[in-house]
Amino acid sequence: MKKILLALVLLVVVALAFAYIQLDKIVKTGIETAGPETLHVGVNVGSVSISPLTGNVSVTDFSIGQPKGFGEGSLMQVSGFKMKLEPKSLMSNHVIIDTIEVDAPLFDVRHLDGKTNFQALQDGMTLPEMGGAAAAEEEITLTIRSLSVKAPRILAKTDGMIKLDEDLNLADFTLTDIGTDEKGVAPSEVARHIMNTLQPQITKALIAAGASQKIKDLAGDAKGKLEKGLGGLLNKLKEKNTEN
Repeated sequence: MKKILLALVLLVVVALAFAYIQLDKIVKTGIETAGPETLHVGVNVGSVSISPLTGNVSVTDFSIGQPKGFGEGSLMQVSGFKMKLEPKSLMSNHVIIDTIEVDAPLFDVRHLDGKTNFQALQDGMTLPEMGGAAAAEEEITLTIRSLSVKAPRILAKTDGMIKLDEDLNLADFTLTDIGTDEKGVAPSEVARHIMNTLQPQITKALIAAGASQKIKDLAGDAKGKLEKGLGGLLNKLKEKNTEN
């Protein structure tokens, strides 16, 4: 009996060790699988590094492709992403994050045939059905104590009577104490905080570039377009992990 128990313990240890070693690859594959299923565009990740014990997460070369009809390249890409969270909070729907550092995010805003790529991305999303009290209990909420964004850039391009093709370098910024109450906030609310900070910078840069009012409105078009998608994608990833 002791030999059987010892063999079972060894099997469990080996299985856990294998899962730990393969965790980065599993998460990378999950992002590149669930992302396109939800967004209907390509989602790529260079590398993922996760330490479940310390709560440290690192992602490099993350990108979301352009919707159909908007050409090649990425709608959004991030050179590097680092996060430190409270590991025990992953056991609940309220995830507590100490720090997030985003390095060199690039948003490529395109306006073609009266529609932006952000609108097209949102229109094409396949989001999980959410509704009722039970669904509300399953939604993920976040607390972020510090979120820093370094070297953000916006590419603004439009066709039509007024053409624009600008590469705008924006200022670094840091947001603190997001969702620090007991319940936290939805991912869409985090996106709103970020876009509220970026939008005045984008508008100012477009004015400096001599853009018309119509074109300046493109700066605000991204605001809110990914809010619904961020929450839906996180919940879809969670559902996928539950199924597995």
